[in-house]
Amino acid sequence: MSKFRLQLDDAYEFLVFGISCHLKDYRVAWHLNRDLQMTFVRKTISLPITKGEFEDFPFFDAHDDAARLRFLLLSNKNEESLLMRSYKQYDFFLLVEGYIDLFDADEFIDTLHRIEHFQLVSPLDPEKFEKIQYVLFEE
Repeated sequence: MSKFRLQLDDAYEFLVFGISCHLKDYRVAWHLNRDLQMTFVRKTISLPITKGEFEDFPFFDAHDDAARLRFLLLSNKNEESLLMRSYKQYDFFLLVEGYIDLFDADEFIDTLHRIEHFQLVSPLDPEKFEKIQYVLFEE
C-alpha cells in the first residue's frame, strides 16, 4: 500500500519593490497616496533582525478593496540598524499581497518611476523576505 503525504505551501505570495529616495517615510507615503489614490496608515512592527533579536520598524499599510490587494510600505532603516542588509541601497520596500495574479507589475513600476523624488525603483526577490513575511501579513 502506498502512502500519500500532504504538503502544504504556507508561504504568502507577494511582490516586493525596492525604492531608493531621500525622503522621510511619511513623505513617501504621501506621494504614494497622491499618485496611487490610496490611504496609507502609519503603524509600527517588531521584526527579527538577527536570531532572537527584534527591532521596531515603521511601516504604512493600505488596502485596495476593489482589486483585493494590500500594500505595505516598509522602511529599511530605523534609528539603529538596517532591516535587510543585502538591500542596503534601498530606503523602502513596497510589498503587494493579495490577488497578485491579476496585478500589472509593469504598469505599477511605471507609475512609481513617475514619482519625481524616487531615484530607483526595481522589483526584488520575495524569497529574501521569507523570515519576516509572517509577521508582516498577519492581521
